Amino acid sequence: MQTLDEWKVILTTDLLDLRRLQGGDALSRMRRAMKEQEIGQHCCQAGESLSDADLSFLKQALGLDEQAWQSYKAKVRPAPE
Repeated sequence: MQTLDEWKVILTTDLLDLRRLQGGDALSRMRRAMKEQEIGQHCCQAGESLSDADLSFLKQALGLDEQAWQSYKAKVRPAPE
């Protein structure tokens, strides 16, 4: 199980990587969508391993409001059956 500090590093890196993914071509859009899904997965995992107080602090430290957090989580694809 990850700690608050570990999730902060993971998600900060994810968000920085996402900002670096620019371009309007199909490959760039695909990479961006995949990174957003990865961020969403990490948001879900952080939500499972952190207390409500730590999760709130993490969102604030990352500069994400509840709407942005939920938006990333919504991008996670369900596991294939």
